[in-house]
Amino acid sequence: MPDIERVTQATLLGIDITSTLSTVAYLNKMLLQINQRLYLLSQLKSQGLAVQTLHQLFNDGFIMSKITYALPAFADQLTADDRNRINAISRKALRRGVTHTAFDIEEIIDNFDRKIFYTIHSLLKPLHTVLSLRKRKHYYQLPDVEFSQYKNCFINRCLFKFR
Repeated sequence: MPDIERVTQATLLGIDITSTLSTVAYLNKMLLQINQRLYLLSQLKSQGLAVQTLHQLFNDGFIMSKITYALPAFADQLTADDRNRINAISRKALRRGVTHTAFDIEEIIDNFDRKIFYTIHSLLKPLHTVLSLRKRKHYYQLPDVEFSQYKNCFINRCLFKFR
């Protein structure tokens, strides 16, 4: 079709999606916006805003909402370097004094996965026979996984993580 323009990157619901389904473009844009917001919070601190108010803005408004937006969808594609870059935001915020608690992206991902998985677990197919050879956290049929991208999609990642 000659009228349709081919692109290698598009933004859908605020998330940059590339033709290779890489999250690098989205992560770079997100970290740029977070650094701008950290600068804004540090400027508010220099103007005399209370640390408790800055902490609340950090957790509820400006920073954590940006980090956690669509996190379960792209968490499986984050490399160790990407996770370190996100954790560096926490260290930078502590250093600038705009929050008094640090976060770890691994814990955030695990909490989101656990919360969403236990919300939708009733939609999964249970095993027909339950063998009690060992204690399991769930009794759902595990899919046959042939490649890592399929294993790392949200439902399969949770099934293998919380088994």
